[in-house]
Amino acid sequence: MGERIVSRDMDQKCDIIIPVWNNLDLTKDCIEHLMRNTDTPYRIIAVDNASDDRTSSYLDGLSARTDALVIHNDTNLGFIKAVNQALAVSSAPFICVLNNDTIPAEGWLRAMIDFAREHPDVGLINPQCDGHGSAPIGEYARSLRSEKGNYMEMNQCQGFCMLMKRKLVDSIGLLDEAFGIGGFDDTDYSMRAHKAGFRCVAIRDAYVYHRQHGSFDKSQDREEWVRRNEKIFIKKWGRPLRFAVAASFHEGAWEKDARDLLVFCYGLAREWSWVHLWLNFKKPMKLRAELVLEILRSEDLPPHQNFKVSVFSMPEAVFYLTVFGKLLERIKPRMAKKRFNAFMTTDERLAGFLAPFSAMLMTRSCPIDVRDIGNAWHARAKDSIRRLNERDHE
Repeated sequence: MGERIVSRDMDQKCDIIIPVWNNLDLTKDCIEHLMRNTDTPYRIIAVDNASDDRTSSYLDGLSARTDALVIHNDTNLGFIKAVNQALAVSSAPFICVLNNDTIPAEGWLRAMIDFAREHPDVGLINPQCDGHGSAPIGEYARSLRSEKGNYMEMNQCQGFCMLMKRKLVDSIGLLDEAFGIGGFDDTDYSMRAHKAGFRCVAIRDAYVYHRQHGSFDKSQDREEWVRRNEKIFIKKWGRPLRFAVAASFHEGAWEKDARDLLVFCYGLAREWSWVHLWLNFKKPMKLRAELVLEILRSEDLPPHQNFKVSVFSMPEAVFYLTVFGKLLERIKPRMAKKRFNAFMTTDERLAGFLAPFSAMLMTRSCPIDVRDIGNAWHARAKDSIRRLNERDHE
């Protein structure tokens, strides 16, 4: 491999890594918006994967306009190796991996760095990437400023624009090159961050528009690579589990049990499971969904990408049939990858109602007692996943 480097040597707070393989128009649009809309110190590290002469010349010219380091490769090494090349020479306390098919909006980087500094346990951050519709990108981005501090916790960040903390990179190392040209490398990196004790989040007040797969689709058969890399990820980490949980509560004596159940399910989600919680309040209650959100806020638990809560107010028999229908929906062939691994309920009568159908539903039942969850919700969640995985390997 041959390479030549163009650089202006300055200490920067954030190194922005941009792998490039041709696509000059997309690349220019990305970098011109980056330079116009970034108001915190940065350095561009562009990795040129053997692009055509026009693209290569454009990248070389960056050092005359901004602080930039350009690595030129003699062959196309793919996205992951290009990022790792840049990570190896990066020295900043923050690193942002940025696709060249993105458009960074005003204040995008400062918002992510500010959030990272305020949350020591967060290691990876995504901005918002769509939603502006027909509105100008800058106008939409400015409308998100009121969302400062709001975020969603996620099990995985996406690599289109991913801010990393230096201490995370020092802790877990580079991207895994087993994932080839790309796909599931960001999922794998997020899992490794989780194992090292770091959270992954998407913040609400930063906007970087992503032209979905604008560069990846032109490199090779994307779907083929995704299928290949999914198998690598599952072999390395196992397939994330999916849980369905149902409970009914009476008005007046529900909050303690509901609180324990909610935080238990949140713990399952934090351990890389997908969780659907169906709550039924047998008597009408005002603002039921808002009360659920308030419980999570009181426990300092933000919205989580993998945790879905649905609230009902139904007669008991109707709720049982509703749960049965939701479980039945998952046995369809098109839902095979999203089939529930286990169904949990605090309601013995509901468990009894579903028992005769367990073989047809292809879902294991795991009764739970909210009185036994208590404050050890996270440990119980991890233990539930461990026991289920052990049974799968018996």
